[in-house]
Amino acid sequence: MIKANNLILLCAIFIIFKIISIFFTQHDLFGDEAQYWLWSKELDLGYFSKPPLLPWIIFLVCSVFGNSFFVIKLIPVFFYILTSYVVFLISKKLWGNKNLAALAGLTFFVMPAVSFSSFILSTDVLLIFFWSMSLLQLLVVLEKPFRINFIFLGFFVGLAFLSKYAGIYFFLCLFLLFFEKKVRELFYKNIFSFFLFIFVFLVVVSPNIVWNLNNGWITFDHTADNAALDRINLNFSNGFVFIISQIIMVGPLIFFAFCFFFNKRLIDDFNNRLLFYFSVPIFLIVFVEGILVRANANWAAVSLVAFLILFVGVVFHSSKKVLSINNLFNLLVGFSFFYLIATSSTIGPFKRISGVTSLAEDLRSNNINEFGRLVVSDRMLFSNLRFIFYEDPIIFYTPYKQNSKIGHHFQKTNPLPVGINKNFIFIGHKEDIIYLENEYKIRLVDKKNYKFLKNELSVYEVSF
Repeated sequence: MIKANNLILLCAIFIIFKIISIFFTQHDLFGDEAQYWLWSKELDLGYFSKPPLLPWIIFLVCSVFGNSFFVIKLIPVFFYILTSYVVFLISKKLWGNKNLAALAGLTFFVMPAVSFSSFILSTDVLLIFFWSMSLLQLLVVLEKPFRINFIFLGFFVGLAFLSKYAGIYFFLCLFLLFFEKKVRELFYKNIFSFFLFIFVFLVVVSPNIVWNLNNGWITFDHTADNAALDRINLNFSNGFVFIISQIIMVGPLIFFAFCFFFNKRLIDDFNNRLLFYFSVPIFLIVFVEGILVRANANWAAVSLVAFLILFVGVVFHSSKKVLSINNLFNLLVGFSFFYLIATSSTIGPFKRISGVTSLAEDLRSNNINEFGRLVVSDRMLFSNLRFIFYEDPIIFYTPYKQNSKIGHHFQKTNPLPVGINKNFIFIGHKEDIIYLENEYKIRLVDKKNYKFLKNELSVYEVSF
């Protein structure tokens, strides 16, 4: 069996390799990452598609360390190190075994989901961290139901919600935990503290609620559109794909080992049931969503925290050797993934982050600065190009016809005015700008394939 100290050393080497890979890669930011960075330059209490905590964090980090690609990409690496330590603390409270707790934290860190996600600055990074903090604080409350502990619980759950609205799942899991008699009795005996917990949560999230109220509940409407329950189309294969994606994310070996070693007696343990309460319901909700409409692999990301701790606890007591093999395999997957990053591979999903800089250089060669205005239809490309040209005196717009449904954040903040009479460079389809009132001439400048797009990209000069 691989010892915890050796695994710590391997993880330390892995962290260094991640940092080196990020430093040397020629990849561009994902469009969403560039969008979050742009939001951090216009701090607000909410945004079109997400709550505000991630842009605030980006603002704090970049204010100190600068706005480079390297700094932005190190944020998720840092937070996953913190989250792994929180997983260690949760496991230690649950099992009272430092060796088991250390392996749980390290196993979480080398989990494929964490390796992949630690290269992507997303709202899931913060959500998983504050969800883990909330779960740890809940264990503190169950052990020491002091008023201050309830206050911290409300604070951490509030931050999870401000990271991503999926943080609200915590209340569902907590409700199911009330089926446990000792939990019900504890909360009944501390009813004032319980309401204090709710109050603190509401105080923390209230700025974003007020922002949504003042903006027509635009973020919640967008979240509802993502759920798309008005477009139900039963497809069981989608549910199957979702299950497979979760198995891959947590690691196939530890998943199947857990299934093999699982027995009904495990349910007799309160700690195991608690972990089920904070994983299975979320998994089932997203699984059903996948069957009814669709479900992205990351929609049930927070369920992996409790699942992973449960898996490690069961496998540790049944076969430490399997746990060692699982961690070594997952480390190999992680090293391979970051090797592709270091070499700027363009296979598979890496195509999405290869070529934006090349496009920006082409635009510069076409004297984009002389035009001074760039109109981009695609949200992702808009974000990436604005990140690259942020220091240039270029005004960015995106096509948007007034009174039509807003499709993304920049149609709200940077709409191309209907009465514009200034020349601009346009990237998109001609049909996107036919709503303009003034007569204009449009000339094709460039049309070719870029690695980050499925179809040809057209660049036009528009003159009045």
